[in-house]
Amino acid sequence: TPGSIMPTAIVRGCDVRSNSGRGVVSIDGGTTKVKGCNIHHCAATGIYVGGPGSRAEIETTDVVYNGRGSLSTTRRGGGVGRGHSGVYLEQGHARLTDCNVSENALTGISAVSHDNATLVLERSDLVSNAADQIEWPPLGTASRNRCRDRDNVMAAEGRWRCRSGLVIRETAPPTRPPAEDDAAGER
Repeated sequence: TPGSIMPTAIVRGCDVRSNSGRGVVSIDGGTTKVKGCNIHHCAATGIYVGGPGSRAEIETTDVVYNGRGSLSTTRRGGGVGRGHSGVYLEQGHARLTDCNVSENALTGISAVSHDNATLVLERSDLVSNAADQIEWPPLGTASRNRCRDRDNVMAAEGRWRCRSGLVIRETAPPTRPPAEDDAAGER
């Protein structure tokens, strides 16, 4: 029956950006498959997984420069505040394989449920996120016992490797060239 069919989304080879919130969302028992994408500059979290039975399978994808908030406001006031993760696993299952989760405004990945989260992380980079590279569920919890990681690079600073082929690295804005009067100096 239609009521028992869980939602499924497949996102492949896309450049995802959001000025108003999250980039990719898997909730209410749905499944999201993301492959070869660049999820960047989302005002809030790049990828959000929440709700029992929700799943996200992410491969060869870059999740970078997310969680910096938005400067835009609505008539009701608002916008999105700064300080979100690249990937936020509230509840459900997330598997990241050969991904780059770097330079996000809070953690690279946060898995927060004590009893209903499973995170599998393989062959991925988590580099230069503002807070921790990864926030695991607390030690000794059912969620932490189900989580796995293998062959990952985690560093507070350094260079990361693009996975999607779609990322353009941010650089510092160019410096202003000196005005002619400044360059000549006083004589």
